[in-house]
Amino acid sequence: MPTLKNIFQASFLKRLESLRIECRKLYYGNRKGQYIATAMKGTSVEFADYQEYSPGDDFRHVDWNLYSRLDKLLVKTFKEELELTIHILLDTSKSMLYPPEDQKFEFAKNIALAFSYIGLSDQNSVSLAKFLNTDVKEKKTEASDKQSNYRFDLNEHTPFLRKRGDIFNINNFLEKIKPGGLMDFDGFIKKYIFKNKGKGGTVIIISDFMLAPEIYKNGLKLLKFKNYDVKVIQILGPKELDPFGKIKKGKIIDVETNEKKVVNSTATIRKKYKDFIEKHNEDLKNFCRSNNIVYSLARSDQNFEDYILKELPKLGFVN
Repeated sequence: MPTLKNIFQASFLKRLESLRIECRKLYYGNRKGQYIATAMKGTSVEFADYQEYSPGDDFRHVDWNLYSRLDKLLVKTFKEELELTIHILLDTSKSMLYPPEDQKFEFAKNIALAFSYIGLSDQNSVSLAKFLNTDVKEKKTEASDKQSNYRFDLNEHTPFLRKRGDIFNINNFLEKIKPGGLMDFDGFIKKYIFKNKGKGGTVIIISDFMLAPEIYKNGLKLLKFKNYDVKVIQILGPKELDPFGKIKKGKIIDVETNEKKVVNSTATIRKKYKDFIEKHNEDLKNFCRSNNIVYSLARSDQNFEDYILKELPKLGFVN
């Protein structure tokens, strides 16, 4: 019989149980939960705050005493505990396995499991899905070849789970994943939103984001347009950030497309790579910031428990 100690240390699990996943948007859940929404208008007897009147607000919740003094329409808001729906989307493309020494996918799985446990412990609804990827047989040359060749299969994600004991179902799901293929970020996001129509909430994307900016921007913008609260965790490893080491000359193989190139590891090449990867990461970070998306760059060689318990609260993932 599996126990929670088979997943994480008991002391770490206890710390996870004290955390909540932050949500920057208001959602109406189907059940009561532990998520505190403070923008609800008139749904509870516990007063929270005031906000300016907007067209469509219920006049019954306007504070007329304040209006007489300030000549300004202010609406009372109230606290209510709601169920928060949490969607965890995990990159399962082949690049997550490389470089092998970086153990990116193992680190990503642990992050997904930790978020799942936090959500389930908080009596919220959690589903974990793996990005469905295209199988790359050969180099694609035509634009039409770049279209997704998969069909969205509901078996590729867990159902929405609500009990703490469901962490074992999520763990079993994660253990069966075998990364492979080329990530179809934009295409998957479109299909995922369609299949979960009306099921809003917080989306946590865990990926190395080794994608062209226009691809991840399209997908993230679509999630924001559909009113999801979006959080991004980019996972990279030390070998990926500095892949050359002592190599003078070698062959580089794209693990997702099998494209091969011979490179000389000169000081100029090293600097170009360093500048490119830093710019790529900074562009993703800036895009997230400008679109009210919480972002974190996680290194797979950092202490996992410190990352979850110390780093993520600072960034606004959990509190």
